[in-house]
Amino acid sequence: MEVRLAASDDLQDLLDMRYEFTVEDYPDTASVSREEFSIAYEAFFSDMLKGEAWKVFVAVHDGRVVSHMYLQIIEKVPRPGRPHRHFAYVTNVYTRPAYRGQGIGAQVHQWMEKWAREQDLEMLIVWPSSGSVKFYGRNGFVRNAEMMELDLT
Repeated sequence: MEVRLAASDDLQDLLDMRYEFTVEDYPDTASVSREEFSIAYEAFFSDMLKGEAWKVFVAVHDGRVVSHMYLQIIEKVPRPGRPHRHFAYVTNVYTRPAYRGQGIGAQVHQWMEKWAREQDLEMLIVWPSSGSVKFYGRNGFVRNAEMMELDLT
């Protein structure tokens, strides 16, 4: 199993997995055609590879991406007396069904966390689904009562 940052050759696997992941968790989104989604995802992926704000960490088995985690780096506003810092939002964590329960997601998380520490990120945050709380807890995340949100939908 190879764990690494995503590269341009991973586009099709990541696109397929994002579509499958969404339809699996939100069946009503199947009304969006795969072709329509492909256009939007390919544009996102191209911008992601050119920029610094998004990283995708992947596990590859036999040349195929089997698990991934997306990380969006968020720049904090500078503050007197404190170094300029960043934190990151972890999202779109998915392992193909045939590869679940084998510790692959934890391997991807460990690689991502090591990378984040090397980048001197201040923290990682996640909004877990109810089914993923245990996974994040096993990987060092803790609940934080400080966060508030305003739903704009």
